[in-house]
Amino acid sequence: MEAICYDKLKPYGFPIHGAIDGYSRKILWLELTRSNDKPENVAKFYIECVAGNGECLLLLRTDCGTENGVMAGMQCYFRQDGGDTFAGEKAHKYGSSPANQRTDMVSAGLLDIGNAMQMEALWLCFEAVLQNELDKVKQHWNTHRIMRSGHGTVPGVPDVLFYLPDRSSAVDCKWVLQSRKIDEMEQHLNVEKQ
Repeated sequence: MEAICYDKLKPYGFPIHGAIDGYSRKILWLELTRSNDKPENVAKFYIECVAGNGECLLLLRTDCGTENGVMAGMQCYFRQDGGDTFAGEKAHKYGSSPANQRTDMVSAGLLDIGNAMQMEALWLCFEAVLQNELDKVKQHWNTHRIMRSGHGTVPGVPDVLFYLPDRSSAVDCKWVLQSRKIDEMEQHLNVEKQ
């Protein structure tokens, strides 16, 4: 699993965080958040994904941002009893991420990102619209067919490749978790069950 942050809309108050499974290319989450700088916000997406599946992937890769620290710790905690190559502290790996670029609305003077009223108005007007579009992108991506390519990617539908890896002669790289461990991490984050 690779957790990513899309910061192109961040200057407008709309940071997006997501995660994708490296093998199946299934989008595990794609969420709009008020702030992706707080480790608790990012970890909330991770724990909701893990709780929803009842398992975590063997390896989590993130960039070196401080927002990923809690999520990295949870991954290592969940995998502490594994007997494989990616058990314990090896269950998380830091990597680099591409640099973010400044958008034009701010530099053109059309938006004052220091103005709390403008930023709140943007959030109130566009948060639901943007999250709805992100949900549509996630649904479409996870159910479309990826064709064979010369880049070594496995063809198939991301949902099928993720949930039924044996159909493509792949190894299931998910680690089944005890609900007790998930509950402990949810309590740590004060996540309300839905």
